[in-house]
Amino acid sequence: MKRVWQRWLEQMECPLGRVVEAGEIRHSPGGMVRFRYLSRYAVMIVTRGEGIYEDEEGRQRSLVAGDWVLVLPDLGHSYRPLMAGGWDEIYVMFEGPVFDLWRQRGLLGPSRLLGRVDDAAAVRQGLLENVVEAEGSALTRFCAFQSWLAGVLEGGMDAREGEKGIDAWFQEACRKLSQPGARVQQVAGELGMGYESFRKSFRAQAGVSPHRYHLQQVINRAASMLEATSMKSADIAHALGFCDEPYFSRVFRKTTGRSPSEYRGARSRKGPKTKNVFK
Repeated sequence: MKRVWQRWLEQMECPLGRVVEAGEIRHSPGGMVRFRYLSRYAVMIVTRGEGIYEDEEGRQRSLVAGDWVLVLPDLGHSYRPLMAGGWDEIYVMFEGPVFDLWRQRGLLGPSRLLGRVDDAAAVRQGLLENVVEAEGSALTRFCAFQSWLAGVLEGGMDAREGEKGIDAWFQEACRKLSQPGARVQQVAGELGMGYESFRKSFRAQAGVSPHRYHLQQVINRAASMLEATSMKSADIAHALGFCDEPYFSRVFRKTTGRSPSEYRGARSRKGPKTKNVFK
């Protein structure tokens, strides 16, 4: 389906800062260069679909509906859907002295680049009602945006690292499941959990099953190898633990909507790393 891009709001400014742009993109096909750079802050929330986030400091994570990405000025980053048909997202770009203060106090920074909201539809509606469509002065609406942003960031996975119990096992589970040879039942056992309990608890935290999470991580790694190296598909399949290249190609196509060769060709046509200051 064709991409639909709606700009909801532009250039809402007050002495505290500025909302440069807010909007929604449906059926986004991706295509972001690796890596992109912005001169301002931005937050993006996936509302449908799934994909991958990467940045120049080596972070990589799968994204599903409900996940958000915080963009920091001048941090090279990339996020894009992998599935055929793209994904839907809402986004806001913002800047100003109040957000520089947020960053100084650790509210915007490397420990809060990725996270998750419980209800993406409600968060979308909150942005529309309280900021985009709200009546009142620019200052009032800008303060409402700060409140909205704070609510989003409270759902950050990294912001909850200090909590005990569930986050500790979940982070370890994600680490283990990101390995090419991981087996879900084995990971559950290593964490001292029964398979069914682990499967249900993991889905409640990640929004996807542990098997799907593992598969997505492996395919994300395969996609990165196709982009960054000249390795043949057969060699990538072997390195990632697939039984043979045809099976790897089938799984890759089912997940991304393209064969490995089609994916490599499409990504190579995007060109080299460039600097962008606008979405």
